[in-house]
Amino acid sequence: MAPDSALGFGYKLEWLAIRDRDADAVAAALNLSRPTPANWRDAITAAYDGQGQWLLTPPLDRWTLAASRDVPAPEDDRFAAWLAALSQLLGEVQYFGTHRVVEYHGWGRARGGVVERAFGYLGERGEVLFDVGERTLEEQALGVGTVSDEDEPWDDDDETSPWPDEETVLTLAGHWSIDPRTLDSAIVPGHPWIASARSK
Repeated sequence: MAPDSALGFGYKLEWLAIRDRDADAVAAALNLSRPTPANWRDAITAAYDGQGQWLLTPPLDRWTLAASRDVPAPEDDRFAAWLAALSQLLGEVQYFGTHRVVEYHGWGRARGGVVERAFGYLGERGEVLFDVGERTLEEQALGVGTVSDEDEPWDDDDETSPWPDEETVLTLAGHWSIDPRTLDSAIVPGHPWIASARSK
């Protein structure tokens, strides 16, 4: 398949960034079908369709991104265990998710079976969904990922608010690994893949 210009993504979606693993290894760890080659438009459409399909990117500066709307819900107690188990199989695994309608924004990082950091906020309910580990330097620089008794629910008119928004999540992804917005119109060696969740 001839390379085509990549398309950016990230808004209203969840994705993983996995270091030094290819699409086949990522699909196997996620219990997905064998990845099939696709163009960027079809792969991104698949990720957004919410029907168990995943976009898997070619290696991007040593990172493979896996995006879907079928990532386990971060408010579920099983989320941290799921992320830890993936990192035991794959090494370093990062999670990012954002959805502006309900103001959900979250991120996490696990290595070698241990969740080092995870944070999620649901603005619709003004609720911190999870807060694991110490804030990273990148979170501190962005002024997010902290909770105190004085914190009020996120207010998009307050520029000093500690609550994240979708831009925060994507910017943090760029600091930790890859900001998928930066793929827009880039020439990326190789092609993406589509894989589907296997029946349980």
